[in-house]
Amino acid sequence: MPVNAALVGLEAPHSQGWLQTLQHSPVLAQLVACDGRAEAPAGVPTFRSIEALLAAGRPDFAVVSLPNDEAPAAAEILLSAGIPCIVEKPAGRTAAEVARLNEVAARHQVPWATGFVNRVHPVVMELKKLVDAGALGRILSVEGRVITSTVQQRNPAHWLFSHARSGGGILHWLGIHTVDLIRYLTGQEFHSVCGLHATLGNTGIDVEDVAALSFSLANGALGTLNAGYVLSQRYGDFYLCLRGELGEATWQMWGFEGAGNTLQVCSGAPGWETAGRRQYHLTPREAPGYGGSMGQFFVQRFTDSFLHHQPFLTDGNDAWRALQFVEAAYRAGASGKIVTIDG
Repeated sequence: MPVNAALVGLEAPHSQGWLQTLQHSPVLAQLVACDGRAEAPAGVPTFRSIEALLAAGRPDFAVVSLPNDEAPAAAEILLSAGIPCIVEKPAGRTAAEVARLNEVAARHQVPWATGFVNRVHPVVMELKKLVDAGALGRILSVEGRVITSTVQQRNPAHWLFSHARSGGGILHWLGIHTVDLIRYLTGQEFHSVCGLHATLGNTGIDVEDVAALSFSLANGALGTLNAGYVLSQRYGDFYLCLRGELGEATWQMWGFEGAGNTLQVCSGAPGWETAGRRQYHLTPREAPGYGGSMGQFFVQRFTDSFLHHQPFLTDGNDAWRALQFVEAAYRAGASGKIVTIDG
């Protein structure tokens, strides 16, 4: 069933990607945009305020791609109007702002989710099945890296590097993807976190550009997450490893050769006796837009969920939990103590 969509925000880092995703989505009948500052995209009716957009006709759903300090208010208006929303991560500056969206969505019985598109990466989908089937056994250890290009290369004057507008730095914007994947893949909530974060790049910003964290999960597993805007020669070193009583799984998400789509799994679980080590080469199909075919699949799954009143693969609680962890990491760094994360 074709649906009508609205893209709210045309100037955030992923706005043009979301625009292309929606323009090429097979589930869309009509697309409109809303932005009070940006030039209207060719062929896309554009409104200068959300109020004008709603007065012209109610879209079936909206994608909100605005700066972190503007996204919660826009999403609240849309959710209050009963419009399902995908809100670009992290969906706000604080966990409290995201909790407010959850309250509004519950009151109006309307679904929303943040753009954790990595959940539909073929590697993640395969790894989730393997973990749930017991290939790794009880998870004991987690290791994540989110290391990417410098703030100087990304423009220190951008709102992403203003605490007042963004709420945080590398953990807020990019680390939060891996924070979400750890929760999603392990099926465990974060229990505690400690570590350090700092601003070391001499770029005049007031958010962290480096972080080194240790954490525990609800089942007692321990893990680390290192994040930083520190690479001057290449885009990224993104890595995730889960280790359990029966095996381990590693994914170099990004390395010297670019995007990595190979999942390496070693296991001693039943069914793995003749092949204790396996490689899965799982490359997303190329497609226009944010995340390529993953973004389009994410949108399709979201529309299917609200049309058929079924749960989506992520919701506002995931956005809240992820920011809750990030804020606990900030408190841990400031105090030098282990911070327990409230359930």
